[in-house]
Amino acid sequence: MPLLSSALLALPRVDRIDEEQRLFLKAARMWVMLARAGRSPRAPVRALLGPAASGFGMMMEMMVAAWPDPFTCHPPCAAALTHDEATLTGLLGGVARGDAAAAHAVLEDLLPAPVRERLVFMAGRLVADRAGLD
Repeated sequence: MPLLSSALLALPRVDRIDEEQRLFLKAARMWVMLARAGRSPRAPVRALLGPAASGFGMMMEMMVAAWPDPFTCHPPCAAALTHDEATLTGLLGGVARGDAAAAHAVLEDLLPAPVRERLVFMAGRLVADRAGLD
């Protein structure tokens, strides 16, 4: 019986994602950490994302509600991404590249099509807001 490769189980590293995805990752980690502590993440996320913070918050709320398990984030200083963080950055990265199929693919095994459609749409708005393309 073949053993699972450690490469298949390895978590992606923060230093292997682009700067914009790192910014979204930092915002997600702060959002989750503060929300779980019963504190509002709005002000810290606004400081990171500016006007895009509102759309980011709505997208995170939808993701957390739709996710099959609790959305898992590492602490802000962690060098690796959780699988949920990798899914989030994959979604945003696919949208940023204009590759909606890639954005859908990272969510395909997790969420039903209507929820995927809405999250890809929200991610597109968020990326456009950050790029000033709105």
